[in-house]
Amino acid sequence: MERLTVQDKKSIFINSLKRRYKLQYDAIQPIPYIKDRLYCVDKVFVEGGTEIYVVEGATKEKEGPWVRVDSYKDIFTDPRMKAKRRIIEAEAGYGKSTVTLQLAYDWCNGVKDSPFKDVEILILLRLRQLNSKISIYHAIKLFLAPSDPRIKSSDIKDIIESCSSVKVLLDGYDEFPDRDGATGSDVGRIITSNLLGNIDVTLTTRYLPKDYDKANTKRVRLVGFDAKARDQYIRKAVTGEDDESVAKIKRALQANPILDDLCQVPLIFVMFSHMTHEKTHFQKFKSVTEFFSYMIQCFHSHLSNKSMDKSAKAYNIEYAVKYKELSKVAFEGLCGENQQLSWRKDGLCTRLGQGFCQHYIAVGILVEEEVSAVTNEQTSATDIQTRTD
Repeated sequence: MERLTVQDKKSIFINSLKRRYKLQYDAIQPIPYIKDRLYCVDKVFVEGGTEIYVVEGATKEKEGPWVRVDSYKDIFTDPRMKAKRRIIEAEAGYGKSTVTLQLAYDWCNGVKDSPFKDVEILILLRLRQLNSKISIYHAIKLFLAPSDPRIKSSDIKDIIESCSSVKVLLDGYDEFPDRDGATGSDVGRIITSNLLGNIDVTLTTRYLPKDYDKANTKRVRLVGFDAKARDQYIRKAVTGEDDESVAKIKRALQANPILDDLCQVPLIFVMFSHMTHEKTHFQKFKSVTEFFSYMIQCFHSHLSNKSMDKSAKAYNIEYAVKYKELSKVAFEGLCGENQQLSWRKDGLCTRLGQGFCQHYIAVGILVEEEVSAVTNEQTSATDIQTRTD
């Protein structure tokens, strides 16, 4: 059998990465309960507010200023952001993961004005999927090139070291199983610049890690949608240039002043605008609770309507009205000492019931995802085990 060179393996690896990223950036789902309507990220991505932290002028007593920039591209091109480490901070729903998928799209498609256009290799890992005990190279193999036997973990290390330009995106540090832990994970070593020190790494997170390379890390934060971004999203992803439909969505928002602040959160505004466009009647809300109750009702209603088809599984109305234990789980996750946004599926099913969990997965309120259950570096790609969370 012909022996492959590092250059051969690099080409195979890059093709594998692009196939994997295309599956991800082509699967944007603005309304979670409509699972059969997927969008390419480039068709729905809109610039929200982006600010960079300017260190100059900062003291122990006073932080430096946060300065607005024009684009997510400035995160990598603004001279004030020149560094090997960046952290993008934002609360849930502000578009951190969407930005990483847009960057992946840019890289895969050679977008001309993208800061990633001339990057040889882009590594994008969702940290919630990782097992903290395996090496970063094994994690890359496991999630980005699992099915090609020609590429091994050791090859990935050699490929990366042979490249003139590599960028790494680590998405969702706040969901990493060993966040702020003391086990010495590769992710922790990367954040402190003790691993991949010469490679450009960007981390997304809801909060700053307890330990990171402060001297060499630049900070960014996403601050949500303003009126301009909202208008752009409606026209780009919802209505097109149909001015009457655009005005209808804006009127629905203006008629519910309680939603104005909420809809600065891109995730909420995206759902609101699509749902308003879909429905001929969108009720007025007097409280945040009322809005979210209505949104959840829409989730259940969509599944209920689909279940009327003869071949569809019957809809269990009891699950829609008896969800007290699920509410407890969510409350514990948000209010506990260590906030938790994901759970082991087997444990959750034990607590809530198998049928209940499957119902809420079908509704779109719960999402299941495979994560690594491998700790053995010698495990072959064909023997890789995962568990579902």
